[in-house]
Amino acid sequence: MDFGLTETQELIRRSAREFLKDQSDSETIRSVASGNYDALENLWKKTIELGWPGLVIPEEFGGAGFSFGDLAVLLEELGATLAPVPIVESAITSWIIERYGSESIKSEILPQISAGDILLTPSIVERNGSWDTSSTTVAATKSGSNVVITGEKRFVAFAQQATHSLTTIRMDDGELALIAIPIWKAEGIHQTPVDHASGVPVSSITFNEVVVPEANIVATGEKAVKAIQELVSAGSVARAAQLAGLGRAVLDATVSYTTNREQFGRPVGTFQAVQHHLAEMAIAAKQVNHLAHSAAWSFSREGYSYERAAQAKIAASEKISTLCWTAHQCHGAIGFTWEHDLHLYTRRALAWKTDYGDAGFHKSNLADTMGL
Repeated sequence: MDFGLTETQELIRRSAREFLKDQSDSETIRSVASGNYDALENLWKKTIELGWPGLVIPEEFGGAGFSFGDLAVLLEELGATLAPVPIVESAITSWIIERYGSESIKSEILPQISAGDILLTPSIVERNGSWDTSSTTVAATKSGSNVVITGEKRFVAFAQQATHSLTTIRMDDGELALIAIPIWKAEGIHQTPVDHASGVPVSSITFNEVVVPEANIVATGEKAVKAIQELVSAGSVARAAQLAGLGRAVLDATVSYTTNREQFGRPVGTFQAVQHHLAEMAIAAKQVNHLAHSAAWSFSREGYSYERAAQAKIAASEKISTLCWTAHQCHGAIGFTWEHDLHLYTRRALAWKTDYGDAGFHKSNLADTMGL
């Protein structure tokens, strides 16, 4: 199937590349990784001005009304530059609220996400590190028109910058629910920053009898199970698109290096062993790119395809991390130095391969889906 870019997608790619070339350079990536979040927040403000947080939000709620396939084009460019901004987190949570939330919660939250007044990030993982909804233990007890929430979520990306968290909870009747919780300087909430390989801010969040209006619940019961599964699937496709861009950037850098680096009087890229490595990297990058955009297309056309999302994430998790290690071998000693940027890509690839479920998680779920 031809997944050639539409005119709109070409415009998204061109404008994103032009913007990110200047705004998401090595200095910015390293600065954010060292804990300078001013650089992150400045970059985030500029993406808000471009309308990126509202890309997939319908126009009636102040967004651009673009498809998930259009979003994947942007995410590929963000991955290629390692841009440290929470576009994925904002996009997939708004996607779920638009599909599963009540009219009142959509009207309340989505316009504020589009305007950049609200930053919503998902919080699903708990102590066991699983993305499986059956492991949810964060408890919620009804109290009048509110719910009181107690428990802990781990590995929450951009929690320090977020105003709200789209959180999986277990109601007192045992049913799952998905709720938008205000977390910015909120009473009863404690954040613990985590030293994370990704180089972006990641935290654990402890909820200590946090009172939240019951109206903030997006979905409960079987509807919540479907919403959470789709949230994880959307995150998987989004990360696969970013990993596709990351892989492309690493491949381009490796081709450039092996073309210009000489040994024994000739470029190292002319040696057959190195060419084999480059060919394998190119094949892997192309495969991940195709699967990521195929999955994003299915979200746009069919609304939701777990099988394609899982296939894309499995391939991206396995192939791009291997691609990065091969790039280190092709670069030789310089590729293992702190001064060279290659390790920034490898660290991000290793972090992203586990986000929204690693290859093993999705292989197991796919097998269950197929009745194996």
